[in-house]
Amino acid sequence: MKKSALTMAISSLLLASGAHAATVYNQNDTKLDIGGRAQGAYYGTDNNSAEGDQSYFRLHVAGETKIAPEMKAFGFAEYNLPTSGSDNDELRYAYAGIQHDRFGAFSYGRQDGLFTKAVNNYTDVLPEWGGDGLGKDTEVFGTGRTNGLAQYIFNYEGLTLGAQFTGNNTPQNAGRSAIAESFNGNLYNGESWNSTGSKEGFAFSANYDFDMGLSLGVAYNQAGKTAEQARYAAFGGEKDAKLMGFGAKYAAGDLYLAATYSHGENHLFVNNGYAEKMDGYEAVAQYTIGKFKPSLAYLRTDVKDTAHGIDDTYTEYVSIGAWYNFTENFNAYVDYKLNLLDSVDGKSTNSLGKNTDDVVAVALQYNF
Repeated sequence: MKKSALTMAISSLLLASGAHAATVYNQNDTKLDIGGRAQGAYYGTDNNSAEGDQSYFRLHVAGETKIAPEMKAFGFAEYNLPTSGSDNDELRYAYAGIQHDRFGAFSYGRQDGLFTKAVNNYTDVLPEWGGDGLGKDTEVFGTGRTNGLAQYIFNYEGLTLGAQFTGNNTPQNAGRSAIAESFNGNLYNGESWNSTGSKEGFAFSANYDFDMGLSLGVAYNQAGKTAEQARYAAFGGEKDAKLMGFGAKYAAGDLYLAATYSHGENHLFVNNGYAEKMDGYEAVAQYTIGKFKPSLAYLRTDVKDTAHGIDDTYTEYVSIGAWYNFTENFNAYVDYKLNLLDSVDGKSTNSLGKNTDDVVAVALQYNF
C-alpha cells in the first residue's frame, strides 16, 4: 500500500475531529493545527427537561512531529463548553501516540473506543441525533469516549485491524449519576453511585474497504464492572459487560447508505441493573443535492432480562433531517426525531422510563 494512503487511513481514525482545522505552524518537521466549532442550536419538544437552548463552543488542537524517516509522534485534544449549564463542560479528547508509515499507530489517553471507530461511526452521521441505538456511549465500558484507552491500529491494502486495552477508569465530571436501590426500592445504605466507568477490559476490531465504495466493519468489546457497580447494581453487576457489533456502508458519489447491528450482554444499564441481553439496530440513507443534503434514519434498541421482568424497547425513533451547506465552513440543519416508543400510564415515558416525546433540533453551525 502506498505510504500516503496508509497515512490517510490511520489519520482518519485517530484525528477525525480535526477535519476543519487550520495549520498555524508547520516548520522543522513539526505541525500544529487548531480548529473548532461554534454552534447555535435549539430543541423543541414537550419534554421540559430537554427543551431549550443547546448551543456550545468547541475547540481542538492537533500536533505532529517527525521523529524518524517513517515515524511521527502526534497528539490531539478537544474541549467542549455548552452555553447553557456550563458546569457540563467536557474535555472530550486528550491523547498522544506514535505512527509508523508501515507498522501502524499506537495511542493512549481519552479517545473513542474501537467499537465507535469500527462500527458505530458508519451510522452515527445524522445532523443531530443518532449513535445511541447500539449501546455505545461516553464512559460506558470503553465503547465510546473513555479515559485510559490504549489502542493499536494497523492498515494494509484496505484492511484495518485494531486492538484496545481499557484501563480502570472513572467518568469525567463524575456527577453521581445513578441512585442505588435495593430490591424493595429503598436507597442502598443511603448511598449513590456511578453506573458508568469500568474496570479493565479489551476490544478488537476489523474493517475492510472495497474499491467500489463498500466497507464492512466488526468489533468486540468487553470490560469488567467497577467495585461500586458490582456492589450496588440490582442485577448484572457481577458479570463483565460485553458488546459486539457489525456494520456496512456504501458511499459512492452523492449517495450514502449504512446499517449497523449490535448485541450486548450485561452491558445496558436499565431499571437499576445491567440487562442480560440487548440488541441494537441503526440504518441511514443520505443523498447530496448540491448544497442540500437530506437524511433519513431508523434506530432501535431492544432489551430483555427474563429473570427481572424486562422485555421492551429501550430506544426507537425515525430521524428526518437535512443540512444546507452555505460554504465548507458554515451550514444550517434541522433534524426531527419521530419517537416511536409507547407511553404507559398516561405519562410521557415507556415502561423503562425512557421519554416518548418527539424532538426537533434546529441549528446554525460554523466550523473553523
